[in-house]
Amino acid sequence: MNIGIDIDDTITDTYETLLPMIAVKYGMDLGKLMDRKLNYKALNAILPDYHNFVVENYHILARMVPLKKDVIEVLNKLRKEGNKIIFITARNIEEYKNPYKLSYDYLIKNKVPFDKLITNIKDKGKECINQGIDLFIDDNTLNCKAVKKYGIKTVQFDSGFACRDENMIKVRTWNELYELVNNGSY
Repeated sequence: MNIGIDIDDTITDTYETLLPMIAVKYGMDLGKLMDRKLNYKALNAILPDYHNFVVENYHILARMVPLKKDVIEVLNKLRKEGNKIIFITARNIEEYKNPYKLSYDYLIKNKVPFDKLITNIKDKGKECINQGIDLFIDDNTLNCKAVKKYGIKTVQFDSGFACRDENMIKVRTWNELYELVNNGSY
């Protein structure tokens, strides 16, 4: 099976790493900011000059963001069972300078198993078709819907701040995802 996976907030804790940086930059109370659970679009709407903050900091943040618990173990098991892991990310040149190299170096440095990396993807649904993806995992509801409309099985990694959609199968941990795949209940 070809498994397509997003990077930020799917295999990494990007949001949790970004919020303290935002709190410092904008003089906000971190606890209150976290309680609001604003998604990236909302952060862009309420914070002045957020786009410039992103351009100046995402390439640094992306190097230091921690992986989610158990992701490496689960991906290793999936690959050992014959599945291909294809990272499909929207990381783009406008925000990350060199998104492919940055992402590739991060995956290698952190020993994340994968077969292919594709960056700068605006339409993940079409890219999943191009890559022959059988199962797609992403934290972003809109990306999941874009893929699902092509009839591809989709699981949303519940990041806690993503838009809610009751029609999506959600997981909160990588071990939960592994159980879904093993049981075929996605």
